[in-house]
Amino acid sequence: MVQLEGVAYARYSSDRQQESSIVVQLAEIRRFCERHNIHLRHEYVDEAQTGTNANRKSFQEMIKDAEKREFRFVIVHRMDRWARNVDDARYYKKYLRKYGIKVVSTIEEFDETPEGEFFELMSMGMAELYSKKLARECRAGMLANAREAKVHGGVPLLGYRVQNKKYVIEEKEADIVRLIFNLFLQGYGYVEIRNYLYANGYRRADGRVFTAHFYDILRNRKYIGEYAYNVEAERDERGIRNKHKSKPESEIIRIPDGVPRIIDDDTFFRVQAIMDERKQRRKYFNPNGKYLFAGLMKCGCCDGSVCGGVRYNYKGLKVGRPHYQCNRRDRKCPTTPTNAEYLETYVYRLLSWCLFKKENSQKLIDLVRVSYIKTYENMQAEYNALLAKIDEKQAKIKENCLKETQEEMKSLRAYLAEENCAIRWEINELTRSAQLLNERISMYPEFKPKRIIKMAESYLDRIRMTSGKTSQVAYRELIHLITMDNNEIRITFNLQRLLDGIERIPATVIEVRNNIAHPNKHACQALEFCDLKVQI
Repeated sequence: MVQLEGVAYARYSSDRQQESSIVVQLAEIRRFCERHNIHLRHEYVDEAQTGTNANRKSFQEMIKDAEKREFRFVIVHRMDRWARNVDDARYYKKYLRKYGIKVVSTIEEFDETPEGEFFELMSMGMAELYSKKLARECRAGMLANAREAKVHGGVPLLGYRVQNKKYVIEEKEADIVRLIFNLFLQGYGYVEIRNYLYANGYRRADGRVFTAHFYDILRNRKYIGEYAYNVEAERDERGIRNKHKSKPESEIIRIPDGVPRIIDDDTFFRVQAIMDERKQRRKYFNPNGKYLFAGLMKCGCCDGSVCGGVRYNYKGLKVGRPHYQCNRRDRKCPTTPTNAEYLETYVYRLLSWCLFKKENSQKLIDLVRVSYIKTYENMQAEYNALLAKIDEKQAKIKENCLKETQEEMKSLRAYLAEENCAIRWEINELTRSAQLLNERISMYPEFKPKRIIKMAESYLDRIRMTSGKTSQVAYRELIHLITMDNNEIRITFNLQRLLDGIERIPATVIEVRNNIAHPNKHACQALEFCDLKVQI
């Protein structure tokens, strides 16, 4: 009798799956092969792999080996071991059929008649249904635990340990967390924080050294006592999850004071403001230190980013001149490059000869006061508008509830109930926004004229230093954005730095570009405070 060639495929989903474990599956497959005179060439095994998708290492290896046409059968213990997704199961069975390979179950017999295919499809559908129901029940249990602020497993967050399914503070690690936040506020970058921790002997609980990845630590609201679950967005069609994207607020479970607090609100939100400010910046500098404002500029014509570059304008010129130019210039952006030296010198003179000049102290205080008041009024108006929207939505819910009790048609009652559900979701979103804005308002800095003068003198000393890095950091703290087009250059300053605050208090100085771009006009410019065109 001719012996047929086949391979075995076995899979289990978790360590708790005993009745269909790998040992049992392979034993049944071997007995099946002996009864039917099939030579088992290879055994493909996927351990702790879900059957709801086909991204399984051994499964994909088997599909690839099928192209060699070295076997005629794939034997599985049950069809739900093959897949728990009807689309995947049918697709790969059809794919293997192109190479003359048939998928066979040891305990389920489906012939090739229309009735047999129908019952096989029903069997696969039941397997998918079982998987989805199980996932739903597990999800419900996890959500119930989340509402009690319980831990769902995994490695505890730095600074905590798990006790009775609750987070408790691990003091030794909590000190490291506080140190990371304080170092960041002092201006340390991620690499500098890592080097500091390493040099001072700080290690993780398992003895490993810290890497320069502190973004998730600095952004984690658990450190201010907020328990959050179901935050991360779903995987995309490729099965990839972006951890920096979150679900709508209505789907997230948040419990204030659900976790012991390690960081105070003032420290945490100061860190968030600094990170938000850096969010859209590219902190890359030319290795020769030519481009002081790299990452701080954008084009006023096309809204593209502005980067540093070298231009050779004259024949025979061997050394290029550094310029700032629009990144989209190759795409027909009309903004022409501007000389880096002229722009940087103008900003230096604007700060040292005008804004921070000792004789202009009172004018600087008045400028900060006007911007300070306007920013606060805008925040308060935005907060009041959010409260008004919440009241409007709540009134709409009451109106719908009244209509629902009076409505006789079942379909209209269901529509009103569904509309109320959507409105409640909007209220949750608005309430969350109002809470965050109220936190910002509560942390708005006090207006202290002496503080303004002291900080201005400190920044002036820093930008005058010969150390390139020191002056670069000072400029990047003071300047929020520089926008340039062919007519004017707009420099937006972070005035909150003079009050040691975190909420943005902007003021924009607008200058005609010719006064900066032409060296003759630039050298003779007086830069009087009263002549500046300032936009609050």
